[in-house]
Amino acid sequence: MNPMTKFPPTLSTAKRRDAFARLFAKHQRWLYAYLMTLLANPVHAEEVFQEVCVVLWREYEKFDLNTDFVRWVSVIANHQVHRFRRQRRRAVTLMSEEALESLASETVDRVTFDLFEARQQALSRCLKKLPDRDRLLVRACYGSKNVTFKCAARELGRPVNTVYKALNRIRRTLHECIDRTLTSEGWS
Repeated sequence: MNPMTKFPPTLSTAKRRDAFARLFAKHQRWLYAYLMTLLANPVHAEEVFQEVCVVLWREYEKFDLNTDFVRWVSVIANHQVHRFRRQRRRAVTLMSEEALESLASETVDRVTFDLFEARQQALSRCLKKLPDRDRLLVRACYGSKNVTFKCAARELGRPVNTVYKALNRIRRTLHECIDRTLTSEGWS
């Protein structure tokens, strides 16, 4: 499940909580690393991590499961880092507020970009694993911006309905392959 997985708008409370828990479990290592980047101290990062977790679970019902989880968590984490720094004002601060904001923004953007790049590379590898007939269908339907399913089906001499069903099957296969690939590469 990636941060942008689409969920039905009317999930039960238990299913919403479970979906949120899965997203949190998937990204908790990233969250800790993000806090380490901002605080540069494992003890401080752990303390803020605990506070972020409390806020996340207090606010989880407000989170829209169809939005970017990493961005939402990073906003909460940033607020907690600023709160922590205000409370510890007497301690030596190694970084200005402006530098902290810049680093936080760059880190979230880099993670988002890195995940996008990893997904693109996984898609490329997964496409190569498809049978020739499926790759041909994908190329016919998505190779040109001006091609419709009807045109692609006509070109391939196949009924539109079978093209539609085949593409749904291929999309599921690719999605599962991408998820397996990313999990094996440590993105889970």
